[in-house]
Amino acid sequence: MYIWSIALYGCETWTLTQNDRARLEAFEMWCWRRMKGISWMERKTNEEVLRMVEERRTILNTIDARRGNMIGHLIRHDDFFKTILEEKIEGKRGRGRPRRSYIDQIKEKVGVASYQEKHNHL
Repeated sequence: MYIWSIALYGCETWTLTQNDRARLEAFEMWCWRRMKGISWMERKTNEEVLRMVEERRTILNTIDARRGNMIGHLIRHDDFFKTILEEKIEGKRGRGRPRRSYIDQIKEKVGVASYQEKHNHL
């Protein structure tokens, strides 16, 4: 389906918040409804729509799979990519709470404390 490839372009590098995840799931359901021609006035639940198209919610799983493939690719390469992943950048840190980083989301998803542990599990 062309819609997914366009909508998920570059998703391997996204850092998703809960709001982003909710919006992606809403977009996925909007696409299924549009493809089946289901108006919001028909008051069909998301589960009913998914049964009609004989699908499950897959957009977040697709993003996680693509992200896993990319992180595996980056870890197998030289130290330049590891420096980028570890965020060892000189300079002052900005004010406020640090944003949630890409590597933090990967570590949380896999359930390890560092990306080296994941590399050892591969």
